[in-house]
Amino acid sequence: MNLFEMVIAALIFGILAVSLIYTLALGRQQKVVQGEIDTQIAKPIQKNVYVKNPVFLSYGIFFALVLFIILFIAVSFY
Repeated sequence: MNLFEMVIAALIFGILAVSLIYTLALGRQQKVVQGEIDTQIAKPIQKNVYVKNPVFLSYGIFFALVLFIILFIAVSFY
């Protein structure tokens, strides 16, 4: 394994760790819903529903890294 691959692997594991911690922190902040009716979602989250969602954030980072790896392999071997 060369230095570049080790750096990329470290970045991937770092991003995964940060995403996990971010998801756990947001999960702890959620209030327990009483009854059958959901509570009102905060206004900043309503405006930025996709940006504030850690699942979509993780998918975006994952696909960006996959595209980067594909590009790197294409440039290296062709």
